[in-house]
Amino acid sequence: MIRIIKSLFTIVAVGAIATGATGAYFTDQVTVADNQFTAGTKVDIDIRGAGATAQTFANMAPGVWTAPVEYQIYNLADSLPVKYKFQDGKVSESVPGFYNKINVRVRHTHAGTANPESWPIVYTGLLTNLNITSTGTSGIISPTLGSNITHVFYLEYQLDGSTGNTFQGATAVANLVFDATQAINPGW
Repeated sequence: MIRIIKSLFTIVAVGAIATGATGAYFTDQVTVADNQFTAGTKVDIDIRGAGATAQTFANMAPGVWTAPVEYQIYNLADSLPVKYKFQDGKVSESVPGFYNKINVRVRHTHAGTANPESWPIVYTGLLTNLNITSTGTSGIISPTLGSNITHVFYLEYQLDGSTGNTFQGATAVANLVFDATQAINPGW
């Protein structure tokens, strides 16, 4: 008899599990299909203005500033927001020490602002020490450069007033190196 009760109990238990597992419940499912993920198009800056081409400063005299040269850093329209820096890149000098006699004065403002001589000066010093960083230099209007935005800099150059006869006729060649990275890059 106990076997019959155990068998009945087992049958009832299996039946209950089967009924619960196949019981009817109302359900629904919605699929949001074809989600697309696209990486940002690029980090892409362009240099415009007179400074976009090589400049020649001839017959420089000690203590006299050159006319300003305009450099426009433009973040291309389909580019990610960036932060940027630019610095000196010495190439050569004809007389040792001459390169360390070249000063630079950097002014900065928004594109379209008149009277560059009144713009804030963000750096004055040796060209060899030039290192303007959008996120770290006082006077930079915005630490990031949004898409389709331009930052404008005027650079003036000068032979230091202490430049002596040793450097008459000396020449130096330099590059200005512009770097950009995503605005959210914590490395800068």
